[in-house]
Amino acid sequence: MNRALLASCLALIALFFASPRASASGGFSHAAFNAVVARYVDSKGLVDYKGIIADPSGLDGYLAAVGADSPTSNPALFPTKNDKLAYYINAYNAMAIKGVATRPGIKTVDSVKLDFFALSKFAMGKDKISLYTLENDIVRKQFSDPRAHFALNCQSGGCPRLPNEAFDSARLDAQLDAYTREFCTNPKKVYVDAAGAHISQIFEWYAKDFAAAGGAVAFINKYGGTIPTTAKVQFIPYDWTLSAQAGKNP
Repeated sequence: MNRALLASCLALIALFFASPRASASGGFSHAAFNAVVARYVDSKGLVDYKGIIADPSGLDGYLAAVGADSPTSNPALFPTKNDKLAYYINAYNAMAIKGVATRPGIKTVDSVKLDFFALSKFAMGKDKISLYTLENDIVRKQFSDPRAHFALNCQSGGCPRLPNEAFDSARLDAQLDAYTREFCTNPKKVYVDAAGAHISQIFEWYAKDFAAAGGAVAFINKYGGTIPTTAKVQFIPYDWTLSAQAGKNP
């Protein structure tokens, strides 16, 4: 085999194994998204949008893979419930990052709420889907797991922290437990004072999702909270500040 042909073969092999569509185990791979958030998201969950805009290849490559395969279009890649849920959570977070990165000068997603959440659509398994539909008609309706609220991130200060790792089906339950506990013990999201219990507006907007756990207070206390059951509950106004690193706004 001549050297040029050998080099071509090696390049094709490398491309195959780097493909974001399939992992070594044969399922859908989130390695590309993991690389993006590991590089551009800090330990506080803040995003370097300028860096992503300057080098969009990683995020775009992952979203292209999401657009090509989904649990609906290619179920063989998603044999378990956790495979599906990890895919939908990662896809939502990737789409939200892209939604901010494609809006130069944006200060808050609340200022473009209708377009950001409902009108803008992304490819998913050869279909088109909005963030609103992905969250409400798929994640909430099909999985009924309230912990997902603490994994989905719409790029705002009131959201749970955006992890600098992708969600992984093999350890999804542990990740969801950890990030739910982190949120429920974060004094910016949940705290008690003389006036009562102050909790994130997420618990107001999605109250029925926490009903099976006995309500918001019981759910919070299950994950590390210390709210007295007799406390008067008030909701903290949602913080729509963009989750951007200092000087890294789009």
